[in-house]
Order: sequence, then structure tokens, then C-alpha cells
Amino acid sequence: MAFRLSRAAAPQRPPAFPFAWASKAARFLVRPSFRLKTLLLVLVVGVATLVVLAVNAAHTDVETIVIGGKPIGGKPLPVDRKPSPAGVPDPPKRSFEEPNFALLSATPPHEIGCDVPLNGTNAGKLAFIGVFSTMAEKEAKRRRIYREHLIPDFPSDLFTIKFIVGVPPKPSRELTWKERRRKAEEREDDIARVQAEIEEYKDIVILPVKENIDHGKTHEFFKWIAHEYDGPGQVKGRPRFVMKTDDDTFLVAPNIISNFINLDCSKNIYWGTSAGRSKHFNDYFRGLAYALSWPLVSWIGNADMAPAHVVKIEDARTGQWLRSLDPAVDPVTRIDLGWSMGDWNQLDISVATVALHWIKHDEWFRKRREQVLDAWEEEGIEFNRYNGVLPYYSIAKGKEQPKAAKDEYERQREKGWENAFMNVKEVY
Repeated sequence: MAFRLSRAAAPQRPPAFPFAWASKAARFLVRPSFRLKTLLLVLVVGVATLVVLAVNAAHTDVETIVIGGKPIGGKPLPVDRKPSPAGVPDPPKRSFEEPNFALLSATPPHEIGCDVPLNGTNAGKLAFIGVFSTMAEKEAKRRRIYREHLIPDFPSDLFTIKFIVGVPPKPSRELTWKERRRKAEEREDDIARVQAEIEEYKDIVILPVKENIDHGKTHEFFKWIAHEYDGPGQVKGRPRFVMKTDDDTFLVAPNIISNFINLDCSKNIYWGTSAGRSKHFNDYFRGLAYALSWPLVSWIGNADMAPAHVVKIEDARTGQWLRSLDPAVDPVTRIDLGWSMGDWNQLDISVATVALHWIKHDEWFRKRREQVLDAWEEEGIEFNRYNGVLPYYSIAKGKEQPKAAKDEYERQREKGWENAFMNVKEVY
């Protein structure tokens, strides 16, 4: 007989354990096969996280920017000690005296040569002048003044003049969020402004290095030059000489031309001024404006140097590079203009003046140019490319320390800085 159980008599399920899912998960996690997979997964994720953090830390203040469709990345800074407290000069780095094996193993200058004609199909230039600048807004104003009041003095058939800038750093993470955002917006504006300048003037070179004069910028500049004009035989546009100068320096074009036009660029020429340089380092010319012949530039620019040999005190660093040469086969000819070059407020401006430095304000730049032109007018000499004074006259004049320079030296001596800078008697 068929019969049905009543609802009340039907078998009932036991009540579910409230944490049954947790019990199942626990049993699953302790299975041997899962324990091994979990351990491997945790290790992989952990290692990947550490790598990401390390890369992020190393590139905290640099990033790749795009100019004209070309990515340009700022190199991270080498690890270095903290700077000395205010008022205490940094001691010289050991790397200023240690052998530079990259230079010692590079093709020496005497094997490079300098076949640079100034006329013909493969005509080169007398000099490439790299004016060190930055992407900051105030530097854009200074570049406009250069284009208006200095570059026209230099004939384009003899000179190539470019502004040399690095990649601006990202805002420090130590700033507040609001301050970082403001700095980031300023940085974006600076990059956009430089891109517009490049499109209009085509006279700016962006180096793949973080913007800082003493963090390898000069070596990157020589490296760029060496590769830009690399090649066997005659290369169109290659300069006989390469000058590094600052954007607060006024160069007296006729005297620059007369200083270089008759020099043999196949020799190892090192041109500049030692007047007023630091005593902390050996023989070098001040960074306000110095020049090297093509063989030296190619030799330095093609050497893959370690960071320790490219950072710190850029002008003294250049002097250190040259001391790596063997004087028996690669002697260096040093042309020292002395006090014919220097800070404008320490010089006696005359027709023998070659360069004026420390022109920090735009109005000062215009006034210094007027002073130079007045000096030439007083001598009855027309200020043009053909009338530069003979180099030996500027060199002889440079051996006379101006009264203003002597007064400045005495002021520094009274403050206890007498060991910081060279006196004129020690220069010559």
C-alpha cells in the first residue's frame, strides 16, 4: 500500500554549523599541495614588491619627459654623502686625485686629430658655445636677452651657439601635498615653455641628466657633442673648439674670435682663466667660460666614466680629467687669460676684456654690454668680428690684478677665507 509521510514525520537536516565555511577553508589551506603554492606565491609577490619599491626610490625625483616626440630621461643622482654644514667648505673628493681608468683606456687625443676646414662642402665651425641654462622661467628671460644682445655678435659661419639644459627634478616628497602640486604645475609649465622655444628657435639642447651643474651635466654635454659630430674624416658642422659658459657671462665676441682663429685645434688646447679659482683643487680654469680643442672633447665625451668621476665642482672636474693625459705624448697647452676674464665687479673693463661674469640681473647684462662698447669707442675701434685685439695683449693685461679684485681678496682674507681662492701672485 502506498503511503506518504506527513510533513511532520519527514526527516530533518541537522542545523548548519555557523562557521562551516571557515572550517572548510582551514582544511583547504593546510593541504600540502596548497601550502607549497602559497609559499611560492608569497615569495614572488614579496620580491616583486621590493623591486618596485627600490626602483621607485631610486627615481623619486626624476622622470622621462617628451620633447618633440622624443623621450628624454633624467638620470638618478649617484649616492653621495650629505653636504657639509653651512659655512664649512666641502673637502675635495678623493676622485679628484684618483686615476680615471675610463680616460686612461679611451682613444687618446693625439690619435683623434682635428681635420676641420672652415670652408667647403664639409665646413665645420670655429667653435661650439654651450651656454648652460635651465628650464626655469627666469632662465627663459635670460635666453631672450642672449638672443637679442649677445648671439648676434657671433657670426653664424664661425659659431654654433646652443643653450644646454637638463631634465628638471620632480618635486621632493618631503614637501606638503599642496606645495608638491604647485611645484609639479610649475615644472609642467617650464617643460612646455622650453618645447615652444625649441620649435621657434631650435637653439636648446636637453641633456638626459637631472638638472644640476655639479651632477654630471658637463660630462653629458661633452658626450653629446662628441656623438653629435662623430664620424671619420671631415664632418660637416664639427667645431674646432668647444666652449662651456654660464648664462650669467657676457662674452666679448671680437676677442673670442681673435683668441681662437689662429689656434691649431689638433693640439690639446685648454683655454680659460685661473684668476680667482679655488685653492682646494689642482690646476683648472674657472667655469665662467673655458674651452677645449676637439681632440680633448672627443676623448672626454667618448669615455664611459663612473659617476664618482663626473660629479662635483664641474670646472675643477674638467681640470682633473686633463691630468689623466700622458704629458710625453699628449701635452696640454694651457692659455690663461687671467684677469681679462672674471666677475665684472672685479675687472677693469677695456678693449682687452674677453668675458664678464656674475651678471645676475637682466639689467646688469645690458649695462655690461654698454660698458664694453663704450671702452671700444673710447679707443676708436669698431666693435666687429674683424677687430678683436691680439690674444697676447689680453693675456698680458690679465696678469695685472685690478684694484677691485685685490680689495675682494682682502675682504675674504679678513673673513678667514684666504685659503679658499688663489691670489694673483699664486696664479702666475
